[in-house]
Amino acid sequence: MNMQKSFQYKILKTLFVFFFLSCFSSVYAGEVFELEGDPGENDIRLLSALNRLTYDRVLSNQNTKGFAFRYTSKWYSPLQLDVFVLGLAKREKMSLIRIESSKKGAEKVFRNFLQEEVTKKELTGGLTNYTDVSEDAKFEPYRKNYFWSESLALVQPAASVFYNSYKSPVYGGSDRLKSMFGYIGLDLLLAGVGYYYATTTMEKNSALESYFLKPTASGNVLDSPGAPVFIGLLILPRLYRMIGGWQDTYTHNRIMEISVSKSF
Repeated sequence: MNMQKSFQYKILKTLFVFFFLSCFSSVYAGEVFELEGDPGENDIRLLSALNRLTYDRVLSNQNTKGFAFRYTSKWYSPLQLDVFVLGLAKREKMSLIRIESSKKGAEKVFRNFLQEEVTKKELTGGLTNYTDVSEDAKFEPYRKNYFWSESLALVQPAASVFYNSYKSPVYGGSDRLKSMFGYIGLDLLLAGVGYYYATTTMEKNSALESYFLKPTASGNVLDSPGAPVFIGLLILPRLYRMIGGWQDTYTHNRIMEISVSKSF
């Protein structure tokens, strides 16, 4: 019993580290631009642009982290972004806007969209800013399919990441490699922990029972009492990736709509 509790503790600790690193990976990311004008008016224009981008799925966050204003996506919004606003009215009439998201590529596109919306100037942005995206992706926007993203997530989460990141401005820099290797490593780790735990719950067959041809345990991990834990650990990263795949697909398709409507 103590051994089982010890394994359960290790499993929970592993999952905690994974989710902590997933959240921490984007802490230092972000895109910044300056906006001239009265900070109060800038804030109104920025909020209006955010509502157009997210279809009114943003709200004001009181935890501003030292900034004047902060706007975050609502919990059910598939398009995740965090926008900080710092007014510099005392020195000069301008605002500093910082955009954070889970992917570097998405941050750049959101920055370009918001900067163009609040300034109403023609900017080079979106797809044309990415040197790691092919020419076809730049000039022939296409939509991602939810079915393929979710199906691949069930088979192997890393395959879903590859599908969503291929020719997509959502992923930038090392986002693709970090996500793919992260899921592969997590999958192997949880599978190993689950398998080892399941084997500790299996009944051991004695030589005497085998000699007298008595019914013995099959030796299959899936038939052991610990099989639900083993299967559950395999399912967890797939469920997590299915949510991420849904968000990636929605964000990509939304960017494609922006690209077509604004010639990004």
